[in-house]
Amino acid sequence: MDNVNIDEEKKREPGAFARLLIGRKIPNAVVYAVFYVCLCFGNYFAMRRAIVYIVAASGYNAAVGNILGNELVAFALAGVSPLIVYELARFIAFGLFRFMGGKAVSDMEYVLRIFYGTGYLVYGAFSMLYFPFPYLTVYGESIVRFLLLGAAVALYTLFEATYRMPKRYIPRSVYAFCGVYCLINLLVSVYSIVSYIMGA
Repeated sequence: MDNVNIDEEKKREPGAFARLLIGRKIPNAVVYAVFYVCLCFGNYFAMRRAIVYIVAASGYNAAVGNILGNELVAFALAGVSPLIVYELARFIAFGLFRFMGGKAVSDMEYVLRIFYGTGYLVYGAFSMLYFPFPYLTVYGESIVRFLLLGAAVALYTLFEATYRMPKRYIPRSVYAFCGVYCLINLLVSVYSIVSYIMGA
């Protein structure tokens, strides 16, 4: 019986990239910093558009308008709302795994930031198309963002299932990560569509 259990828990030998992530070879501070920059990049167009609307509608004086309209300020602020969404989803999803212990959860969160940040980085690259083709915005903000972030979380879940997650926890991991993140990002996508329709 013990041999069967050992075989069931046996995981694939990690390659170089997987060892880099599992071993947490990249310092936490670097991962956090790059993660936030990826969130800023992915939400830059939306934040820039929002700031232009706020400045125009609120009638701020020229000095305030220049500060808010600064590209670096827009870029730095762009990561705030995606970070709040991420932290909310992370809190809910990882709440189902607290019994595994602080270090195990910390290791999983470390890797998730890399996958999720990469998803935002790819979306940010796509969002650059909004500048020459603004009509793509509604589709990108509601559909492409949802698909790319969903894919990033799905790949993260597959990574954990392949290299670390015990088989008995895999169904829970699919529900926790894919379910929670897709649900929250689906709500964000619906909000983007409704906002576009209301503003049209």
